[in-house]
Amino acid sequence: MLVGAAAVVVTAVVVAFVVIPGDEEKGGLGAVPGLWPTPRQSSLTGGDVAIPASALVLDSVGDEPTRRVLVAALKAGGATTVDVAGPDDKRAADLVVKVVKGDLPAENYELTASGREVSLSGGDAAGAYFGAQTFAQLVKKGSLPAVSISDGPGLGARGVVEGFYGPQWSHQEELDTIAWSGRAKFNSYVYAPKADPFHRDDWRSPYPAQRLGELGDLVRESAANHLRFTYALAPGLSICFTADEDWTALTAKLRQLYDAGVRSFSLPMDDIDYKAWHCDGDEDRYGPATPKSAAAAQVDLLNRVQRDFLPSLGKDVAPLQSVPTEYYDIDDSPYKAEYRARLDSRVIMMWTGDGVIPIRITTADAQKADEVWGRKPLVWDNYPVDDFPETAGRLLLGPYGNREPGVAGRLTGIVANPMNQAYASRVALYGIADFTWNPKAYDPEKSLKQYVAGVAGGDAVLAKALTAFIDLNRYGPVPGDSWQPQAPALAGELDAFRKAWSGGDRRGAVDRLRAYADVLSSIPEQIKGTDFARDAKEWLDATAVWAQALQAALDGLEQRVGGVGAEEVAAEKFAEVGELVAEAQALPSPPGRTNVEGPIKIGDGVLDAFLAAAPEL
Repeated sequence: MLVGAAAVVVTAVVVAFVVIPGDEEKGGLGAVPGLWPTPRQSSLTGGDVAIPASALVLDSVGDEPTRRVLVAALKAGGATTVDVAGPDDKRAADLVVKVVKGDLPAENYELTASGREVSLSGGDAAGAYFGAQTFAQLVKKGSLPAVSISDGPGLGARGVVEGFYGPQWSHQEELDTIAWSGRAKFNSYVYAPKADPFHRDDWRSPYPAQRLGELGDLVRESAANHLRFTYALAPGLSICFTADEDWTALTAKLRQLYDAGVRSFSLPMDDIDYKAWHCDGDEDRYGPATPKSAAAAQVDLLNRVQRDFLPSLGKDVAPLQSVPTEYYDIDDSPYKAEYRARLDSRVIMMWTGDGVIPIRITTADAQKADEVWGRKPLVWDNYPVDDFPETAGRLLLGPYGNREPGVAGRLTGIVANPMNQAYASRVALYGIADFTWNPKAYDPEKSLKQYVAGVAGGDAVLAKALTAFIDLNRYGPVPGDSWQPQAPALAGELDAFRKAWSGGDRRGAVDRLRAYADVLSSIPEQIKGTDFARDAKEWLDATAVWAQALQAALDGLEQRVGGVGAEEVAAEKFAEVGELVAEAQALPSPPGRTNVEGPIKIGDGVLDAFLAAAPEL
């Protein structure tokens, strides 16, 4: 969208069981702390369950991804041998993990652990898999807590839409994101990158063998992580709706993707001129080009694909998805009326909210969208996407928010459009996974804290540095506004400094702010080894320069605390501040790696304003 029983191969990455301070209920057993996404119901039921050297998994579901996660978790907890067998195996074991099909809704699971047994009951294979992901988080070295968990998702579709403008993710970034999405209990991955010419600009051409093989890799990786991979083909820039040759090209392309393993398709019609035809035949059939006549042509195409073509591929093909041209509001119109009246009820419509990049999505908005489209929309959420002008030079690291829990009952689901930076996008995606799984329990700040703790893995210094870096990049731009404040923690530190300085405690003011400046200085070194930093190097480099500037400003202010004769030294320090600020403000975003390039922005409006005013304090 334009916004501006066999050998088990262990490949799962186990998410650490992170206890967030303050999560535990005082005085007895309470909810299980630190699980992500937050379960619907959970409780600690007793002492720890020991993980012995050998364990047995009895599986009656037969889901390879679930077995893979369980085996990996048990081995991470200290088991050296994990056997997998069918449900009728009678051998004795020090710890038995039973995986069964339960009388539960799809994607739901129940998990209990006590004594020498773990029971995992899934409503379907996906439910068992999601329960296995929770089990993996519970495991510590040598044990896991005794628990009782009953859980299931709040929204149907949850995941990622690779739908941004600008440089496409590498194949490895796509694979890594899919694997991470499985651990997040996402279930959807929509492939729609604008930079893939075969997706949009050259939609008629079949994929060359190499890229087709890579798309097959994405399909298989999605299946291995219980995600539905949806391939989007966007013909709207040039299609002639009435041309037989375009119908042949479109169906041949979809069949090529089907043969590569794709079983879910989208035909988006977003970001096109719907007041112009691409051939005379369309005008002959539908009349002059208007939003209403465009809708008629689009609906005819979507219905034909849904009713005539997809059934020819096989019964395993999911309902068609689409993005309408009017995807960005809740106002009724002749275009929407045409869709509402005639579009096949099975087709899933995507909607961005009341705005291309909405500040918020309310329950009332979702209800109105349901009414104007005649179906519950699937939200294409344009956060944390950074492909529009206001994002130039920025990482968008603020926590997911401003989505009301009540939308869950009015939506088909939410898929989020990330940044050009795949790994840094996980800050927001972490919260999106938390919200879409359990909207009522979602707390943006708590979820962000949990993300930091998971990355830090118990390293308090790294956690402090990562928290400070995220704070410097929290600005949430939308055209003409922002829905997230920039650097609120730093702003609080600076406000405290100003208050102490003006109140006469100048030495204390400098010392306290210098401690925070030391944290900022530590960020590049502390974060550089994390996955998160893979595509944040330029922002880390800029942070180092801004931290030097703040340290120099504090050196100058400290000279003034020293008394008579220090002003000349202070002046030298403030001159150094000016040079460092100029250097930092000139640092460019990585060329060719973002859709909108520009100078790197770090804590702008907060840190730069303080440094500009410091010589006058």
